[in-house]
Amino acid sequence: MYAKWTGKSCGRVGIDYETIEVKRTDLEDKVYELNDDKSVHGMMVYYPVFGQSPSFMAGVSMDSYISNCVDPEKDVEGMCFTYIRSLYQNKRLLKNDKGEAVKSILPCTPLAVVKILEYLKAYDGQHNLKGKTITVVNRSQIVGHPLAAMLANDDATVYSKDIDSMFMFKRDQKGRGRLYETDVSFEDALKQSDIIISGVPTKKYKIPINLINPNTIFINVSSHPNVDEEEVMKIPGLTYVQKVGKVTCAMLMRNLVRLYNGYHS
Repeated sequence: MYAKWTGKSCGRVGIDYETIEVKRTDLEDKVYELNDDKSVHGMMVYYPVFGQSPSFMAGVSMDSYISNCVDPEKDVEGMCFTYIRSLYQNKRLLKNDKGEAVKSILPCTPLAVVKILEYLKAYDGQHNLKGKTITVVNRSQIVGHPLAAMLANDDATVYSKDIDSMFMFKRDQKGRGRLYETDVSFEDALKQSDIIISGVPTKKYKIPINLINPNTIFINVSSHPNVDEEEVMKIPGLTYVQKVGKVTCAMLMRNLVRLYNGYHS
């Protein structure tokens, strides 16, 4: 579905888009082939490919290994090590081979959430989230983990919830969003939160309505609603964002333009 939306969005603005299907055992070679193809200015891999299968090459998983095969100059998703390292170090500018400053690429869905929060004026005038408490329900390497780091980079206190654990992300003295142990329960984190972002990919999962405060911003990143939509809209002052897919597509194209201007023009 995401591939279909992306293709349509690119077509509307004149970007040539192609979906290439290969056997997963041939994916690495295809990525390197596209790295060398000068007519290609950006690429992305639709994960999961190998899922949680251990890596046969290097890294934690095969999917992680494949993401690091993508040339940083073509990585529209910002998932290769160059961009992930920059994200977790809060390093926002890189250099191209001309010595020019180029903005680091950020993962598309987390970036879409940040842009939505900007639109909703959750950020202050200094592009800062200081004083805001946020709970992110999802800690995947594609969405939840980088999102928590990005929000903490912008000075929010972020509680990160996964299936069986809770952690906190908070900006350190070097200005980086770092991971910390926390004794705060999931329920208490929700009660403290100004913003809740949920991306649990199942129809059954719902965040309890009684734990959501008035005036909260609730962003649903999952393809399934992670809250009872009828009941959540009854909460006074609540802002509910049902989907982020179209903004995610826009961020992918934004990243592509940045890559083109920074490395291919």
